[in-house]
Amino acid sequence: VGDTGAIFREFLEATAVVPDWADRDMIRRGQRVHAVHLPFMGLSLFSGSLVGGAQFTTAAVVTALAGNITMDPLRRINETGLLLAALAFPGSLVDAGSEAHDSLTRVRLLHAALRHWLPRSGRLASHREMVPQQVYVDGEVPINQQDLAITLGIFCYVNLRSLRRMGVVLSAWDVQCYVHMWRYAGYVLGILDELLPRSLEDQEEFMLCSMLHQGMPEAINGPKTKEFIDAFANNASKQSRGLLPAKAVQTFLYQMTRYLNGNDYITGMDIEDLGDRHWSVLLIYLLGFTFGTAVPRLPFGEELLFRLHTRNLQLQLQRRGTPTGHGAGTGAAVSRL
Repeated sequence: VGDTGAIFREFLEATAVVPDWADRDMIRRGQRVHAVHLPFMGLSLFSGSLVGGAQFTTAAVVTALAGNITMDPLRRINETGLLLAALAFPGSLVDAGSEAHDSLTRVRLLHAALRHWLPRSGRLASHREMVPQQVYVDGEVPINQQDLAITLGIFCYVNLRSLRRMGVVLSAWDVQCYVHMWRYAGYVLGILDELLPRSLEDQEEFMLCSMLHQGMPEAINGPKTKEFIDAFANNASKQSRGLLPAKAVQTFLYQMTRYLNGNDYITGMDIEDLGDRHWSVLLIYLLGFTFGTAVPRLPFGEELLFRLHTRNLQLQLQRRGTPTGHGAGTGAAVSRL
């Protein structure tokens, strides 16, 4: 027991170290950018990152094997949402003990536990049959450094790309700060320094190489992916008490997934392309340009959006309460996607 305690103390001491390259002002600005554009971040991270990231088959399969996305997709969305919500409060990331830092540290511990549990539980045995043979690597450690760096790129590079597709234009400085924020988040998650992005272009190069290495959009399970989107659409309709028809939300999310990722990267999803003149695309571009580009540049516009979004987020978190546990390791074993 004493040795175990020492190991955890050393771990917490290591995660509390702030590297010399970390710029607190840039990280705070990155968090503020996250908060100001929070509604668009949410859509981008869901349709463009979480759903679009299914093309990275190894990481997607490992997530399915862990059981926290196939058994209860809404729980996975909520768990990820809580982490992203913590990032919206400037000052909550850099120091150990702050909300976002603690959330990332818990995720790092969860990843470490899954690396041991998945092989020992026997669930990893079906990994070979669940991914294309040209991607499978015998003896590969689940949730390895490349998997983590890809996930970081999905939350940062792919997210920024999706925002631009929605008409949200950030300044070059805000982009730099946002990337720097995620670089530090990746550091807390334990990603090796050489895989952390120094710039957006740096991460873009890594992601393009990873797409060539691991991206298999044709191998995406369309029915399962649509089931995941539909669960979110039905819940959104329920939360709005029917004001948002589930069918309309479903169509909107399908088209956002297609529009933000591109047809070539979601081929296995078999989503009908209704065109870039469809109401969903025109609506999000209008909203994105108005509230993501124009309003923040007006006098007091950014401050108004920041206060509005963080206040609403605080109220949501108060209603939700403190989460306990995690969905990983729950549900029946998955043998196929």
